[in-house]
Amino acid sequence: MRMRISCGTTILLLALGLAGCAFDAEEPILSESAVPFGRGGSPPPQRLKALAAGSGAASVWGPADKSFLGTSMTAASRVYFTGHRGIVSEVFYPVLDTVNTVDLQFLVGDTAKTFVDEEKQQSYTVTQPDKRSMRWQATTTNSGHNWRITKTVFTDPGRNALIQRVKFDALNGKNVTQFNLYLLHNPAMDNSGAGDSSKTINTVTPAARTMLVASENSRASALAISRSWKAGAGGLPMVSSGFVGETDGWTDLLGGSSDKTMSWRNDAASGGNVAQMGWIDLGASAVTSVSFDVVLGFGTTEGEATATANATLGSNLATLQTTYDSGWNTYTSTKLNNQGGTADDQYYLAAMALKTIQDKSNGAMIAGMGTPWGESSGDSNNGGYHLVWPRDLFKFAGALVTAGDTAAGTSVVNYLFNTLQQTSDCGAGEYNAPGCPQGYSRVGRFPQNAWVSGWQYWQGTQMDEQAMPIILAWRLGAAVYNPLWPKIKKTADYIVNVGPWTQQERWEENYGYSPSTIAAEIAGLVCAATIARANGDTASAARYMAAADYWQQSVDRWTFTSTGPHGDGKYYIRINPSARSNSGAGPQVYNPVSGPDAAIQVTHGNGGGTHDQRYIIDGGFLELVRMGVKRPDDPSIVATLPEYDAILKRTIAGKGEAWFRYNYDGYGEKIGGASYDGLTGRGRLWPIFTAERGMFNIASTGLGSAGTPFLTAVKAFSTPQGFIPEQVWSEATLVTGWDVDLPPGATAGTPTRSMSPLNWAMGEYISLVASIRAGKVVDIPSVVCGRYNACVVQPAAGEVGVSVNVTAHTVVGQHVYITGNTAALGNWNTDLGVPVAVVPIAPNMNSYPVWKNRVNVPASSSVQYKYYRKNANGSVTWENLSGGGNRTMGTPATGTLTLNDTVTW
Repeated sequence: MRMRISCGTTILLLALGLAGCAFDAEEPILSESAVPFGRGGSPPPQRLKALAAGSGAASVWGPADKSFLGTSMTAASRVYFTGHRGIVSEVFYPVLDTVNTVDLQFLVGDTAKTFVDEEKQQSYTVTQPDKRSMRWQATTTNSGHNWRITKTVFTDPGRNALIQRVKFDALNGKNVTQFNLYLLHNPAMDNSGAGDSSKTINTVTPAARTMLVASENSRASALAISRSWKAGAGGLPMVSSGFVGETDGWTDLLGGSSDKTMSWRNDAASGGNVAQMGWIDLGASAVTSVSFDVVLGFGTTEGEATATANATLGSNLATLQTTYDSGWNTYTSTKLNNQGGTADDQYYLAAMALKTIQDKSNGAMIAGMGTPWGESSGDSNNGGYHLVWPRDLFKFAGALVTAGDTAAGTSVVNYLFNTLQQTSDCGAGEYNAPGCPQGYSRVGRFPQNAWVSGWQYWQGTQMDEQAMPIILAWRLGAAVYNPLWPKIKKTADYIVNVGPWTQQERWEENYGYSPSTIAAEIAGLVCAATIARANGDTASAARYMAAADYWQQSVDRWTFTSTGPHGDGKYYIRINPSARSNSGAGPQVYNPVSGPDAAIQVTHGNGGGTHDQRYIIDGGFLELVRMGVKRPDDPSIVATLPEYDAILKRTIAGKGEAWFRYNYDGYGEKIGGASYDGLTGRGRLWPIFTAERGMFNIASTGLGSAGTPFLTAVKAFSTPQGFIPEQVWSEATLVTGWDVDLPPGATAGTPTRSMSPLNWAMGEYISLVASIRAGKVVDIPSVVCGRYNACVVQPAAGEVGVSVNVTAHTVVGQHVYITGNTAALGNWNTDLGVPVAVVPIAPNMNSYPVWKNRVNVPASSSVQYKYYRKNANGSVTWENLSGGGNRTMGTPATGTLTLNDTVTW
């Protein structure tokens, strides 16, 4: 019969529900009569045996160290899969934050009932048969028990179904009749391991199959195979639903005093943590191998899921595989930049992994396809890393832009401003928002993190996450940012009103003045000012630029200590926990109440303890260079490197250099290797900092080759498949007295169980490859580094470069600018004029009293200009020119012009 399916318009807030839909679908005819094999015959009658409502063992998520992941390039398939140790682990449907499967694996026993092996506990290899496709081949072997399983894993490009093409081999003279093969599935429907229902459903048309179906709310899955299930008593198929740890198939085979063969057959289990198992009929022929297919179909109803599974199994799977590969082949060959031939397989894997985690419903991208230490984390942590963090999103969407996929970046920017950006004021403050449906919100604010739908998850405010969407919009150009200008303005206004103080810095644990956060804020405001001017809003542009300049000129005064306990005592601290003064009529409103030399105690998250603010150091200061806010040879940057390296850098023999996040970091496994619990962990080494340091070295030297050793190290820290983890083990060490061990069985330089791949790290690999090739850091915002004399911006058509050298004496707190009668010089607006800077010229020497910068102005023009200084209170003093008036420069048609001027006040 035909049924009309209607998916209503109810929005499932916590599960990222989708908008309602209505469609016609050909439903299979369902029957409670079993058809255990083939497509014909008259099945014997059966009684449905349903277990009483139960719960099962507490549900947990899958391990976060993935050995494969993928999805189809088509929009028609909304299934995204991962694998752990060669088996399918979390499967997401219909959006990337909604888990529906924890694991899907085989159990292998012998007919003599002497053993049962769990597939994921065996030796395995995982490879890409086609290096330009996210199709995977996993081979699991137990030579001692004489079997091997080889699987090819991909999705149906036209349907919501996961496909595994399986070959079971009997080894060492054995044949398949000597083995029992079982398929075990642990659903976690609608992002919840508890509360699921599972049952056996038999389809009659369009194909007669017995399927294991799971459901919760508007999510359903159907597990089907191309072979028959083993027939049990009365000819009934040996498939069963049970509660994990109580009545499930694993317990039947391996729990307690089991007989190592499937005995239980339950037709339904509901209301708990369920698992499904079926006994696969390998046939009576004494052959050494059997091939078959496994399909896991999804839908909004059980009927839709079974119809999908049937349709996929009834298709030519070889053709589906070719179509799946073709989609990825086309993407890699036509959308991605091969970096002049220097792009390697890991570069393409990184790009495809990032494309995999871009949701097909709205362009959002999640931080990671899993939950760190998922095997010890349950439903109470239903977000894990499969949420949207604007900071991570900026980093890896920018990497895809670098790789050539500008369309991905454009969709991300539109998602950020059209879906994620908040549009109302609600709540007294972060984590104090009673009566606010989504929690704390402010006009123009981006939440700390969110579901794909844009619904806020945690309540914190991180000011770098406010700025980064603006930077990405600027990078993609006027066609992207001009239509979004009204929304960009709301976020830029929010930054000026709230910053530079942040409620959380990039490690999401502490408030105050953070070098990394301030770097992003400055860059975001300079980009916002550029966009404002392009849209005729000079007043906003001037406000943003004035704030950005003051913050750039003050970041050392706010976050660089000269009385620290490490090294020579002079370095950037991780964070100054002061409040913002909010006093004064000028820019002093942004100043902290206390500076970085104050003996203030800071309590760090994750059990890191309480320490003097000057005692904790991290690598966030390098973001000042990455964002174009500081030159790589800036004295404060250079001064911090020795302390940063001495405290946090470790060299792993045979692999390379890596860094800890900060001293007294508790975000990692406990001493001994037990899972992170938020209280007594130890952060390990992060490969992402290896990539960041490679980028810094390229910026410092202007040589792409300076980044090569760091690229080699990142590759060495990667998994055999090429995935870059969040953290890798270090050798046992002390980090300023903080004991960090190497647990038994762990190998230094290999992934911990936190998350692999970390999408941020995969993006940095792309950026590092591109920067090595370019001989410069490719994603530094040129409009920022050009303003602060941190790079040379090549003139556009019709422009020439002017090198400005001006001798001017000042006192502390005063800064020199140039302005003039052209837009490049600010059109006489003293908040839009171009700052000139004192620059390093040798170790412990700078150019003062000569101030320098470079600006691009119209060619073949007579340009009027003049110098002024901004005083500490924001007031302006113009230079004292003999006879008054302005200076004039005549610009050449090509080439460059150098100004050597002297100013008196």
